[in-house]
Amino acid sequence: MPRIGLIRFLTSLVTLAALVAPVPAQQVLVKPYIQPGDGSTLNTSDVKVIAWLTDATTGEFTVEVNVPNHPTVTVKPERTALDFAPAAATKKPEPADKDHPAEKGVPLPPEREQHYLRYVAKLTNLPLDSEVRYRVMLGSNVVREAAFRTRASAEKPIRFALVGDMVNGKAAQNAIAKRIAGEKPDFMLALGDIVYPTGRVNQYMHYFWKTYNEPGEGGEAPFMASVPIYPVLGNHDVGAKLPLIPDALGAYYFLHPPKNGPGDGPWTTPLGPDKAVAAKFRTLNVDSYPHLSAYSFDYGPAHVMVLDSNQSGNVDAPKLRAWVDEDLKSTKACWKFVCFHNPSFSSSGQHYTEQSVRLWHPIFEARGVDMVFTGHVHNYQRTVPLKFAPSSPKRDKKGRVDGTFTLDKTFDGESNTRPNGVIHIVAGGGGATLYGPGIEKTAPLLKREHGDNYADYTARMVVDRHSYVAIDLTPEKLTLRAIDADGKPIETISVTKPTMNSKP
Repeated sequence: MPRIGLIRFLTSLVTLAALVAPVPAQQVLVKPYIQPGDGSTLNTSDVKVIAWLTDATTGEFTVEVNVPNHPTVTVKPERTALDFAPAAATKKPEPADKDHPAEKGVPLPPEREQHYLRYVAKLTNLPLDSEVRYRVMLGSNVVREAAFRTRASAEKPIRFALVGDMVNGKAAQNAIAKRIAGEKPDFMLALGDIVYPTGRVNQYMHYFWKTYNEPGEGGEAPFMASVPIYPVLGNHDVGAKLPLIPDALGAYYFLHPPKNGPGDGPWTTPLGPDKAVAAKFRTLNVDSYPHLSAYSFDYGPAHVMVLDSNQSGNVDAPKLRAWVDEDLKSTKACWKFVCFHNPSFSSSGQHYTEQSVRLWHPIFEARGVDMVFTGHVHNYQRTVPLKFAPSSPKRDKKGRVDGTFTLDKTFDGESNTRPNGVIHIVAGGGGATLYGPGIEKTAPLLKREHGDNYADYTARMVVDRHSYVAIDLTPEKLTLRAIDADGKPIETISVTKPTMNSKP
C-alpha cells in the first residue's frame, strides 16, 4: 500500500475507534455519603439523605436501597449544578485569626473556577432500629456500596461522637478521624469550625472529604459512607462572606440537617447585601438554609439541640428564645443535650470574653439540660455541674456576662453520678492547632483579670493533645469518654438517672 494510502487507512481506524469507544464516565469528586435529612422527632419511621458530587458532566445515577425483609427500592437522585467564580483577586478573602496565628501556615487552595454537579437522594419511610444497605450506580458501575443504621427508638442504647475544630490540612485531623471511625458511632456531632480557614467549598474539596469520606491509610472504611454527621456552625465555617467570595458558606452546600428550627431571623447566617446573590444561594440550598442555624433531633434516648453561637448577640431574640424553650420543654427524651460552638464557661484565655451564650443558661437549667457541648477552644475541658444566674440580660462592652455561680463539687462521675446542674464540655481538639497553657497558669490570670466573672468551675482540662469525646447512652446511664489521638483515655465519667422503678 502506498505511504499516503497507509496514513489515510490508519487515520480512519483511529477515527472509527474514537467513534465506537465509550464516552469517558464523569468523575465522581465526592463519593456518596450519608446525611441526617429532615428527621427530628422519633415517629414510626426515619429519613436519610445520600449525597455526592461530580464534575460538570451529567450522568445517569440510581440508588438501590435495601431494607431488611423488604424488596430493594430504586431511588432517582436530584441533580443541581454548582458553579463558582474565583474570589476577587484584589481583596484578601482569608481573614487572619489572632487567637491561633499558626493556622496562617495552612496552604490555601488555588483560586479557580469551580463547576460541579451535586446529587441528592432522599430516602423516606425507613424503619427505626434497622441497618440499611445501599448502592449508588452510574449506569452499570458501582460508585459506592455501604450500609448505615437508621435512628434508634427511644429505649435503645446508642453511641455518638463529638469533636470540633476539625479539618485544616494537617496530620492531626486524620488521626482523630481514624479514632472516631473506630468507635463505630451511630452519629457524630461536628462542633463547628469544620473546615479551615474560612469554610469555603474549595476548602472542603481540598481538606475535608479525604479525611472523613475516603478510606484511611490502613484501608479503613470511609466514615461518612455509613455515619451521618450533624453539623454545628463555627466562626470559620462562616468566615468567608458573600458576594465577595462566591464559594463561601460551603457547609450549606454539603450538609443536610433537620428543618424543624425557628426559620429566618437575626440568628441566621447573613447572606450579604446583594439580593440576587442571596436569592440564588437560598434556591441552591433550600434543604440547609436557614436550618443549619437552629435545629433539634431525637436519637434513641437523647434529644439534641443545635444552635449557632456566631450570631450569639441575638440570644435575646424573642422568637428564637421561645423556640429553644418550647423545644426543650416538649421533648419526651430521657436526656437533653445542647450543642453550639462558643463555650459558655472555659478556663482558656483564648476567646474567653465571648460570653453571650451564657444568657441561654437559665433556660437550659429550667428545662433540664444535662450537658452542653462546644468547640472553638482547641483543647478538652469539663466543668463541674453548675447553675448560673446572669446579673444582666446583656453582655458588657468586653463581651462578658457576669452572674452568680452555684457549683456542685461533690459530683465526681464515679462514686457520685447524680449532678446538680449542667455539665459543660469543650471538645475542640479535632485537628486545629492546640490552645494552651493549662489551668494551673490560666486560672490565676483569668481570676485576676476578670474577677468574679470567672469561677473555679473547671474539673478537667487537657491542652497538650488532640482529642474527641464519645458518649454511650441508655435511658438510665451516660458514660462519657474523652480520648486522645493515640487512643489513650483522658478521662471517663458516668451520669445516672433514676429508673422508672426507682423508689423516691
